[in-house]
Amino acid sequence: MLFARVYLPFALGYAISYFFRNANAIIEADLVRELGLGPAELGLLTSVYFFSFAAFQLPLGILLDRYGPRRTEAILLLFAAMGAWIFSQSDSLLGLIFGRLLIGLGVSACLMAAFKAYVIWFPSERLPMINGLQMVAGGLGALGATTPLQSALSFSDWRGIFAILAIPEELRVLNIMNYRKNILSVLSKVLSKV
Repeated sequence: MLFARVYLPFALGYAISYFFRNANAIIEADLVRELGLGPAELGLLTSVYFFSFAAFQLPLGILLDRYGPRRTEAILLLFAAMGAWIFSQSDSLLGLIFGRLLIGLGVSACLMAAFKAYVIWFPSERLPMINGLQMVAGGLGALGATTPLQSALSFSDWRGIFAILAIPEELRVLNIMNYRKNILSVLSKVLSKV
């Protein structure tokens, strides 16, 4: 149970982080065709993710120490979800850049927050295994941004994919914050009155 409660939400966050990191390589042709982006714009669009991701690492360490991994990552994942939504709805380079900046910021805690949570929750002799599994999750996210993403594009466009990805981000936030029980009880009370 502890493994599912602690590892899975953080691993899914890290997987989606890697997915977002690599997705531009697959949707590049769609961005060029639909929005007329050239090589310089595509390079800028890809690099802003890394810029916001890297720029937030020092404040991230402070936030992790002060507020802990659950709260810090949960709040930041809200930015990733908002960024994915903005990216999916944007019709301009500026909007796409803003969305990618938010995604980079939002997933910037996915590795370090997980490592901090694992140190808190798991015995030290299990850390090499759990940290290795965290890296596997990232690799699976990167793999998801290849052939599976290309296949998904035959059912939806890139906008639909990014809009859909905003929803699981919100669910991961709830899972990380362990609010599932509270939300389910509130929903059941509301539905019982309907």
